[in-house]
Amino acid sequence: MQLTDLNVLSGIQQWMHDKEPFWLCTIIGTYGSAPRPCGSLFAWNGKQRLGSISGGCLEDAFITHLDNSNVEQHFPYEFCYSKELVQDGTQVELPCGGVIRLLVEKITPGLYQHLQHVYQQAVSHNAFSRRINLTSGEAEVLEAKKVSSSIIFNEENITIVYDQVWTILILGISQVSEWVAKLGLMSGCDVKVCDMRKELADSWTFNAVAGGVDVTWCSPDLFVDKYADSNSAVLALAHDPRIDDLGLMAAVESKAYYIGAMGSQKTTEKRFERLQRIGELTDAQIDKIYAPIGLQIGSKTPFEIAVSIIAGLIDKRHKLTAELS
Repeated sequence: MQLTDLNVLSGIQQWMHDKEPFWLCTIIGTYGSAPRPCGSLFAWNGKQRLGSISGGCLEDAFITHLDNSNVEQHFPYEFCYSKELVQDGTQVELPCGGVIRLLVEKITPGLYQHLQHVYQQAVSHNAFSRRINLTSGEAEVLEAKKVSSSIIFNEENITIVYDQVWTILILGISQVSEWVAKLGLMSGCDVKVCDMRKELADSWTFNAVAGGVDVTWCSPDLFVDKYADSNSAVLALAHDPRIDDLGLMAAVESKAYYIGAMGSQKTTEKRFERLQRIGELTDAQIDKIYAPIGLQIGSKTPFEIAVSIIAGLIDKRHKLTAELS
């Protein structure tokens, strides 16, 4: 589940506390250049909007549609952009020509407990699904295995499957690490940071108090062994063999979907030689490491390097998701 959707679920907690009815809309299908993936959320309480369904190009028209909806007749129901949204006799479409299918639900107090359960699952980074009955509007939360997010249709129900949150494991604190942590959180990932050089503690200012991540002070191999799984990316960003090498040797033995190490081509060659000589890594294990890390976009500054790293993770993640589809 993406960060923007977690923010929607967080925001509606206050609406439910105030016992406000509201609309919850979930993207259940896309075609063409639709800018938001399936499972994305949008909410509207008559005064405030949370989330997005089209990146901003059609929200105003859709809100008008919601405000004019006959709740008794249309709850819950499917709605399709580019085919049904008409204003003043004119069809309103996505500028990119894509199509977005929505599940539209009117949320009243009877569904508050269900959405609180959804929120608890989401913030716990668990894989889960929502099953909504299209006739009664009743909904339930089900456990889900670690599979790709998907939408399952049958005659009576729509089931929206949310995969576990992707995790970024950062080895070593640095300026690049800080930017990667910021961008990783913004992309909806769970971010964890490890180092064992406590003398550098004061240099890490992006802690939990500042809205960031606290450093786990331990050996990087133990850190990787504890947290790395098939939803994890392990990033060696210390530029210090004491941190990077230990973590990489553990990472190649893990199920991490992405393993990357920062450094120039010359640094990378020395690192690989060292890992094979001292760590006894095989050629197959070395091939698991993306180094130099990130997409090649000519990045120079810590921010640009972080952008290239996150872009590389997103690219790899989407390829994996396509393979599972």
